Amino acid sequence: MNGQLTRIWLLTGLVMCLGATGWAEEGQEVGKAPPKLPPVDELVKPARRSLTPEEAEEMAKLITNAISLKGWSLERINAIRALGDIIGHVAVIPVLEKIARDRQEDKDIRATAVRAIARIPDEQAIEVLIGILDEADKDLKINPKDRAAEEVRFAAKEMLFRLLAPPVDFPDPRKTWTENFRLYWEKVRKKIDLRKSVYVLKVITY
Repeated sequence: MNGQLTRIWLLTGLVMCLGATGWAEEGQEVGKAPPKLPPVDELVKPARRSLTPEEAEEMAKLITNAISLKGWSLERINAIRALGDIIGHVAVIPVLEKIARDRQEDKDIRATAVRAIARIPDEQAIEVLIGILDEADKDLKINPKDRAAEEVRFAAKEMLFRLLAPPVDFPDPRKTWTENFRLYWEKVRKKIDLRKSVYVLKVITY
């Protein structure tokens, strides 16, 4: 746990430094402190909480837009993102997983669904991300030029790296990415606080 917290706050400190640099470049006062970060409980809600009627209504609307709209559109992208970022409940994981695994789907839509899953602070989300990575790896073995599979694999690897924050000696080159992440996940799953991991992910990519 201490190692995870150290990596989390190092990343958070980096974000704050980058933010301060950005403001200075925009002509604002040099050395001005960045805005106070919202608390974990405010930014990352429990993934297995009881939804309020308003949340349930919003979730149903977002799911409808994510599924019924076809192909790439900004409205659909925003709906998929909001399922992870705003709703962030385990109930939406199967919907996002189906989109991410759909080989007939637009590659950017699939990658967006992968990143939305990563914003749900629950073990089920990690398991699904590892499964999606495994499937994308297999698709690329069959067709190395599969751009959609390549995009999905990149998104899954990126999110797993951000959420699990593996050590510098990761990965083991003798194993596949899926094997590496699965073994590391089994090692840390009882120690890691996924709400803190998702919090850092949201702060960095807010």
